[in-house]
This record gives sequence, C-alpha cells and structure tokens, in this order.
Amino acid sequence: MDRSKVLIAIVISTLILVGWFPLMRYLNLTPAPPPPEVPPALISETPPPTPDAPNRGAPPVVTDKKPAPVATPAPPAPTTQVAPRDIKITTPTWAIKLSNRGAVATSWIITQHDGKRVTAASGNGKDEAPLEIIAQDTLETLGAPLRLRLPDAPILGDELNKVNYQVDGATENDIKLNAGEEREITFRYSSSAATVRKTFKFYADKLIFDATAEVISNNTPQRTELVFGPRIGDASNQQTGGTYGNHYQVIAYTPAGSRTAFDGSYITPAFARITQIDEAGKRIQLDKPLAGDVNQVRIVGGDGSNFITLVGFAAVVNREGGNQTLTLNAIPEGTQVGNAVAQGADTYRQPYAWVGTFDNYFGMLAIPPQPVSEISLTSAQLRNGEAQAAAHDYPSIAVPVDAKDPMRIYVGPKDRELLAALGNQYGTDLEAIIDYGMFAFIVRPIVKVLAPTIDALFKIFGNYGWAIVAITVIVNLLLFPLRYYSSKKMKQAAKHQPRIKELQEKMKKLKDSPKASQREMQELQREQMAIMKEANPMGGCLPMLLQMPVFWSFFVFLSISLDMRHAYWLGWVSDLSKPDPYLILPIVMCVTMIASTALMPAPKVDDPAMKMQRTMMIWVMPIMLTVFFFRTAPSGLVLYWMVSNIVGVGIQLVINKITAEPEPSPVVAPTKGKGGKSSQRRNAEAKS
Repeated sequence: MDRSKVLIAIVISTLILVGWFPLMRYLNLTPAPPPPEVPPALISETPPPTPDAPNRGAPPVVTDKKPAPVATPAPPAPTTQVAPRDIKITTPTWAIKLSNRGAVATSWIITQHDGKRVTAASGNGKDEAPLEIIAQDTLETLGAPLRLRLPDAPILGDELNKVNYQVDGATENDIKLNAGEEREITFRYSSSAATVRKTFKFYADKLIFDATAEVISNNTPQRTELVFGPRIGDASNQQTGGTYGNHYQVIAYTPAGSRTAFDGSYITPAFARITQIDEAGKRIQLDKPLAGDVNQVRIVGGDGSNFITLVGFAAVVNREGGNQTLTLNAIPEGTQVGNAVAQGADTYRQPYAWVGTFDNYFGMLAIPPQPVSEISLTSAQLRNGEAQAAAHDYPSIAVPVDAKDPMRIYVGPKDRELLAALGNQYGTDLEAIIDYGMFAFIVRPIVKVLAPTIDALFKIFGNYGWAIVAITVIVNLLLFPLRYYSSKKMKQAAKHQPRIKELQEKMKKLKDSPKASQREMQELQREQMAIMKEANPMGGCLPMLLQMPVFWSFFVFLSISLDMRHAYWLGWVSDLSKPDPYLILPIVMCVTMIASTALMPAPKVDDPAMKMQRTMMIWVMPIMLTVFFFRTAPSGLVLYWMVSNIVGVGIQLVINKITAEPEPSPVVAPTKGKGGKSSQRRNAEAKS
C-alpha cells in the first residue's frame, strides 16, 4: 500500500473530526445538548450488579420497561432558622413565659391559689409584687428550667439550649386559657447535628402540665433529660441563712417510700484544683485525678464584692496523665490557676417515683410515667453584690424524659391537701415533699388536726395571730392534768431529797468498806428504789416533752401554709412566717421561759454543783435558746412558745396553791402543876 495515500487519509479524517462541531455551530446546526450530569455527591458508589456467568454470552433482552432510577440518600435536613420569640401563657393560676431560644421557661408567676391571690415575699406584708419562682438573675449564667441535658453528649446538649426553635401550635404570642381549655405547644429544631422535639401541654384547670422531649443524632435517639432549676421558689425571698431561712432543696422519692433531700451546698463538691492551664491546647492540669465516668466538670473560683463561685462548665474531651490532665471543649472565661474543679453533675442510680426542687413554700415537681433509674444533680453558688453577705446555692435536677409517654410536672405551693390528692391520683406519696422531721409518724397526724383547727379559729377571730393564741391556750389546758401530776411528783421528790441523799451517803461508805454487808447494801437500794418510784423527778419534764411534737407541728405548719405567709397579727408583727424585726417577741418569750422554769418545784440543796445546775436551767438555757434559735424563728412559732410560757406560769401558780402543804401548828410546851406533874398527865389520870 502506498504510504502517502495512508498519510493523506489520516490527515483528512483528523480535520473532519476536529472541524465538524465548529462548522455545525457556525451553520447553527448544533445538536440538542446532552442531559445534565448527575452531581458526584448524588451518584451511588455501589457498582451495578454483574450478570450471572451463564448469561454472559447471551444477546441482550429488549423490553419496554424503563430502567429504575438509581437510589440516592436523602439530603440532610436544613438547619432551622427562625427569629427569637417569647410566648406568654396565662391560666387562672399561672402566667408563664416560654422562649424559643432553647425552648425553656424564662418566667413562671403564680397568680393565685385556692381562690386567694399570691404575692411575692415582703418585709412589711404589704408588697403586692407578683410571685416569680424562677430566679431572673441567673438565666444567662446557669440556664433556665426545662432546658435539655444529654448525658452522653453534653456539648451537643449545651448547643441545643442556645438555638432558636420553630414553634408549632401557637401562632399568637399571648395565649389565654379559660376554664376547661388546654393548649399543646411543640418546639422543633433540626440541623446536621441533631433533630429535636419538645412538647408541652398546658391545662387551664390544673397546676400540672405534660412534657415530652426527643433528640436524634446520627440517626440514633439520645438519652434525654429535662432540667428543673436552678433555685425554684420565691425568687424575691433573700432570707436564705439561719435555722429558719429560705432553703432550696432537691427532693427525690423512691417507689419503696424512701425520701431523700439534697441540700445545694452538698451537691457536686469540689474535689481538685487547677495547677496549670494551656489555653491553646484547651488543657488543664489538676492536683488530683478525675473520676473515670465523669464527662463534664464545673470550674469554681472568683473574688471581690461580686464574688461568683461558678466560673463555668466544660465537657471533657480527652484525659491524660492518670486522669489529671484534661482536654476540654473550651476553657471557660475567667479560669485561673488555683480555681477548684468539681464534677459537672452528681448522678444517683436507683428507681425514683418522683423528684422536685423546692424552697419553703413553692417549687417544681416531676412525676415520670414510670420510675426513672437515675437522676443527675448540679449546683452552683452565686454572690451578687455587697448587700448579700453569703453566697446562695442554686441546685438543679435533671430527670430522664420520654419521647412519647408524657412526664407530669407540678408547679405550685407545697399544699398538703392538694399534694395528697394528686398523690392518690398518680399512685405515689407526693405529700412526702413536706419534711415532717424525725418524728413524722407523730407530727404528721398532729398537723392534719392542727390545720383545720387553726382555720376554724381564724373564722372566729379573723386573725391568724389570735388563732395561734387561742389554740395555745387550748393545748395548755388539755395538758393541765399531766402538769398537775408532774408537779406533785416533783414536790414529793423535793420532800424526799434529804432521805435520798442520806441513803446515797450510806451506800458510798459501804462501797468504800472492804467488809461491807451485802445484805445492808441491798436494803438501802430497795429503799431508794421505793422512794424513786413514789416520787420520780423526771415526771416534771413530761409536759415539756409532750409539747415538743406540737411545737414541731407548728413549725411545719408555718413552713407550708400559704395562709400563714404574710399573715398579720398586730402592730409590728406583719408577717407571722417571718422573724420579728424588732426582736420584741423573742425577748418577751425569753423572760416568760425564765419565769416558767423558776416556778417549777425543786428541792432545796446545799451542794454548789446542784445550785449551779439549777441556775443554768433557769437563766442560761432560755437565753441560749433565744439567741441561737428563737431570734430568727418565724413570729408565729415564737408567739406560740411565748403564750405557752405565759399560760404555763398561770397554771403553775394555781397548781402550787392547790398542792401547797399546810403550815405546821406551833408546838405548845407542856406546863407542870403541883407535885411536878404536867397538866396533860393530870388530865389523863383524872379520866382514868
């Protein structure tokens, strides 16, 4: 073949291939464009199936069916983008403000209870401010109630509490529920990290609402908890110190009937201190190792008049050096060497029927549909400004929440009757929220009698202070027979005291003598026991001991009764649930206690030690009790004890007069007549 002809054919073919499409475009004869390419991200990476071996050589089968489209994964859900929004829900008893930032409650005002208006704490009993139970000064620092906690993904949980949620079920921002109405509001959020749904259902006629929550991340449902707190209660009450101050507690109750109260100061205590900080590497060095199952820490520190003991929370990303070098997701602002480190949460694992966080009068109570297997507690201390001398505890509790079966949440007062009724409805003892003390089996029945009695007396006097005075007089009159019996016993003991002392001296000599007669010792002991049985001096303490359950019942009643809160008595006593601002009642009570003790029958003794003991009982004990306990006690409690002392003094004066022994007749010396015989002897002889 001529090589030149082959070369010419190749050149012509190349020109045709290269110039064909430009020529067609020039002549406007361009063919239809090919179908758009499928983006590489949507192309399945799975190769098409390979035909079976026996059919590899067979001709293709022609059919009328179109090939099935290639399956592609769904694109990720777009991130929820909505503006901040507040929703106010008003019922006959509540005024609630929900924020779509975190889907939390930022305000919860209790407007009324049992047909009576409820107001905030006050110093003069005339403050008409609304009762806010969510501390407003800690919303940004510590978070708001009903926020999320993810035990297995704490960083994600913190992020979900800072995003704006889409709101379903509430087109308006101001919702008012009238009698018989209800409203369900759902908060939704989605992003590449998680899909979240929180639903709350409110009722106009209930102090309980329903809550569900669900978090799905990486197509996996996450363990989800709702947080209650921090510091749920009367936010305006700043009296947190002292024996009778406003205390914020977390309370948990097991199905077995065990009640546990967690004080904020004992939750998540600091266990180590920071010795080094690596800001760039987000690492801190501790002087003690971190426990193996802790994935979040709380850094504590600060100084100055605006002392804030909480610096911040951080999630643990990595551990090194025997759990003493921690890599965190972030170093909280203000972290310094020397700051203390505590666990982010204390986890308690056992079945719990309900949990709640309360102050003296109000709080939130979570009743899960089934007992939960664990709860997580957190707490922080804040000192805001120079006016507050002590740091306040802000405890919170996180409770597992179900995605479908709603959790019942009670918000309101520690009303004994209401909680007992709700407990019967849900099959648990909600009245156990109230701390009846060590002798609850005695105090609890007394409170059930005391409450309606005081209410009945209030209807008569129109004043709870005078109702307390009246019931105190009644209690002391009921104890009159026992007081009379005890006084007689104490007088008999005083009468026999010289003989008892003589017997004790004889027994002491017999013990010191090596040749002591065992028979004589037994006779002396029998005589001593007979005297003690006839006149037991301990009987004089019986009325005091029997009054203690009544005294404690008064304290419990004052601590939970909304009727006693802000109750006026007279003059300067404008709130029976608060201490006397001028200390008049405690001082009068102290004087009456001294008088009451001094009037009690007591033997005359010459022993200096016994004299000192009686002096301490009369003077030192009342003064110490007044200074350390009654000075800061509620005025109603001091009023009860003061009136009890006054009535007791009057009763004791009457008893002393009744039991007084007649004065012995003067002994007349016999006179002698004639013959040296006395007149008595002569009279006897004359009669004979």
